Amino acid sequence: MENDFREDGSPSGTPGLSPAQARAALEGLDADGATLAERAVTPWWYHLTFGTIVAVIICTQALPSPASLITLPVALFALPVLVLVYRRRYGLWFSQPAGPRSKRIYQVMLTTILLCFGAMLVVRFTEIEYTWVLVPASVGFVAAVVLGPLYDRAFRRELAGTER
Repeated sequence: MENDFREDGSPSGTPGLSPAQARAALEGLDADGATLAERAVTPWWYHLTFGTIVAVIICTQALPSPASLITLPVALFALPVLVLVYRRRYGLWFSQPAGPRSKRIYQVMLTTILLCFGAMLVVRFTEIEYTWVLVPASVGFVAAVVLGPLYDRAFRRELAGTER
């Protein structure tokens, strides 16, 4: 029977890398991450637009039924359009946080926005005055506009390997 492993334990079909070659490959990956982090700068308008879309989605619940039925789908459709515009303009998109800090900021932002949607439903289905929907709409807008750039900075640092 033939053995598919070399004496050093590596499979015979793959070339063995020396420690120097492995270090050079890893350094190349770090350089690629730093280059990608330079390209991953989100424009000023992105988080402002995202915050506005979140606020509009929340505010639609205070609108009368026909206006709400028109405005809500338009606002929901604007979310993927925002992503598509960003992807086409900048040629990249990241769907996951790059490390622990960006993940925490992302989770806080997502949780805050989801709580705002929950508050919107409370206003919608209770006897609370509809003007109170402005509170969760404002909080959702601020969460997107403030936490979005914080997430971007943490993401770029982690992607570049300057923060782990």
